[in-house]
Amino acid sequence: MLGAAHGMSLMVQDLTNPMLAQIPHVLLAAHVGTIMGVETNAMQFYPDASRAEAIVHPGLYERRGGEVDLSSLRGAGFGYRHEEIQRALPEPAAVFER
Repeated sequence: MLGAAHGMSLMVQDLTNPMLAQIPHVLLAAHVGTIMGVETNAMQFYPDASRAEAIVHPGLYERRGGEVDLSSLRGAGFGYRHEEIQRALPEPAAVFER
């Protein structure tokens, strides 16, 4: 990482990363050698926003002893397992074709 190459400590933090945004957020922190792990607050500020994702990744959306559990992440696409997540999305506002 660029910061580490220049002797700077790294920290991964956010105010809110609900739903699938939580996954790359914690994966980044798990792989960059941060000073204090990861700060993740969506579960605190928006407790119901990630309910559908938490069914598939329960340890990722609830802190236990100050930690989140990444063990449910597996497979392609950052381990999202999006095909198992039952989330109804609204119709797109626009569709662009090639």
